[in-house]
Amino acid sequence: MRTGNETDRPIEELKIIVEKTRVDVLALSYRGKKDMCLLSRRYGELDYSEVSYLCSQKRRECPYYVNFLENFDYSIFREHSPLLYSDIYGIAEKEEICPYYAQRALLEIADLVALSYNYVVDSRLEWSIRRLFPYNRAILVVDEAHNLQNIELNSERITLGTVKRALKEAEEWDAPAIADFVSDLRDKVDKLFRALADEEDIAFTPSEFIAPSEYDMLDRAKALGEFIRRKMLEEGKRPRSSLYRLAIFWKKALELEGLEGIAFIAEKERDNLRLNIWDMRSAQILASRWPVFKRCIFCSGTLEPIDAFAEVVGLDDYYPIKVPPIYNPRNLRIYLLSDVSTKGEELSEKMAARYVEAIVKFLKKVNVNTAVFTASYRVQERLVWSGLKEKIKDLEYSVFEESRGMTGLKARQTLESFKKSRKAVLIAPMGGRFAEGADFPGEQLQAIFLVGIPFEKPTTRTQLYLDYYSKLYGKEKGRLYGYTIPAIKRAAQALGRALRSPDDKAIFVLGDKRYKKYMNLLPEYVKKWSREIGTKDIDYISTPW
Repeated sequence: MRTGNETDRPIEELKIIVEKTRVDVLALSYRGKKDMCLLSRRYGELDYSEVSYLCSQKRRECPYYVNFLENFDYSIFREHSPLLYSDIYGIAEKEEICPYYAQRALLEIADLVALSYNYVVDSRLEWSIRRLFPYNRAILVVDEAHNLQNIELNSERITLGTVKRALKEAEEWDAPAIADFVSDLRDKVDKLFRALADEEDIAFTPSEFIAPSEYDMLDRAKALGEFIRRKMLEEGKRPRSSLYRLAIFWKKALELEGLEGIAFIAEKERDNLRLNIWDMRSAQILASRWPVFKRCIFCSGTLEPIDAFAEVVGLDDYYPIKVPPIYNPRNLRIYLLSDVSTKGEELSEKMAARYVEAIVKFLKKVNVNTAVFTASYRVQERLVWSGLKEKIKDLEYSVFEESRGMTGLKARQTLESFKKSRKAVLIAPMGGRFAEGADFPGEQLQAIFLVGIPFEKPTTRTQLYLDYYSKLYGKEKGRLYGYTIPAIKRAAQALGRALRSPDDKAIFVLGDKRYKKYMNLLPEYVKKWSREIGTKDIDYISTPW
């Protein structure tokens, strides 16, 4: 699974199977320390690295860990199997034992484990469970396997804010030499920040920021950061140090500099600058992971073309199985608009108005929960600027919108409110949190309007990705694998939000004339049942209800 939340879904479905069949199986969804540590609640909201540090420093005196060692009982958990991570957490909390180590103990006798991709594809993490759950005797099932191409195994990031906070730390802890080093680094990063326009990105070279003669200062900054974390923990505070994080980032960047497939990207966003280590070597790294398992099964509704998928995730020996569409053609209406497109750097005022008019016509026809999935936030904001939300409200639809920087809590609230509605519109970008991974069964979502094709914005990052793929696969294949197919898959994933069972009824509009060019890359049901129309014809489309 790609995310922690997605690891619960197989267990939720298995619970239903067990309830109906009474099959005896020990299964669990597995989470990391951040989600499973009871002790961390005393220190506020900690990130993964901070919880890991807390555990390493306090484990032997942690009452929950000590109680786990003395009183853990498999049977208390087994009788509740299959176990969501929250089930394990709740039982462990009641018994006052460590949830994290309880789930690790259960791994040794588990029949099935649902976990995130990282525990499989990242060799730095697999050691934590592989000795308890031997991979060489396991069958690996990778759901939503199309996401494997975008896994960034060695990626790290810091911001200009991180550098500024690190400088403040060095000054507060009376370390003038380290403060001078970080101050010089801050000036270089700030100069880069001021040179970029908002939302602009650029490649950078780590050694241009830190000379070989300064490498020892990174070690000193890391050591001071470790000391600060330890002192903070002793005082009952969050064990955070920006100096530590800064040193780790730059040491890793300098170590990876010069490797083929590693890029360093600076991105300006509003009032901050993000510095990224970006690892593009999915095929090279993943190819070494699959032989670790007895067998591997890759599943997704958007794997085609399968030969392209296999190549970019490092599969040499595989057997493809293609499942025909399970949907009833009488329950689907699919329309391809021939006279609109989001092609170009900016969406013109005229084209935005045409899209808004087409969406309004569509909503007048369907009168059900609808998603308007856009090619990007840029396109979405242009439609909103052109009055989309006001015109939707005039039709007496409720409006929900995914926004930049939306928190996880706000996203869950938005999603649940939309699902409970009976005549609402969800506006969100393709590739966002609502267009991929979210489930809308039954009447929760029945109509989808795609505004454009979600090609990546032509940034430095995009160009470096295409350059790397062109070196691996040739210019034509490189563009197909690194640019075209990922965009069409994002569109196909968005359509799939309304098709969760064979009986679902849905109506789709593919709002970009360029979809016709990429029809061979779209899902089989789109190829078979789509019909080309113009925006003027939307008034006459039919619905399956």
